[in-house]
Amino acid sequence: MSNEDNFARKIIVINKNIIRVLIAIMTLMLVLGTLHLIYLEFKKITAPPYLLIDVSTLLEVFNLILIIAVGYELIKALLLIISSDTIPTIQIIEISIIAISTKIITLDVKQTNSAVIIGLALLIAALGLAYFLLKYFAKPQNKR
Repeated sequence: MSNEDNFARKIIVINKNIIRVLIAIMTLMLVLGTLHLIYLEFKKITAPPYLLIDVSTLLEVFNLILIIAVGYELIKALLLIISSDTIPTIQIIEISIIAISTKIITLDVKQTNSAVIIGLALLIAALGLAYFLLKYFAKPQNKR
């Protein structure tokens, strides 16, 4: 075994440990975010008028739920990265599409510049094209 192979192997081990720490931190944040969401909803529902939620609160809750869902998808991607020898590009593109879709769903169109909307549309189109090309035309990658 050469020194370069040994060095590369050590770097990979260090990177995988960094990803494990990031997964632990993100999991903690998802748990805390979920508990915070439950607390906020309980507080809103139990305040007068009881069991009524206005539209702005509903949008806030929806934003938080979508952020937690994207965080979960990111954790899944990181777990895929540390469990395989190749980078799972298709799954990462899927997560990117979910994250951009979350942004679009929660976007306030009245207060958003048209350039931002066009940029998001182009980004979704590019990610969709990349997903299509990778899914249907890419050769399966061989693991080491």
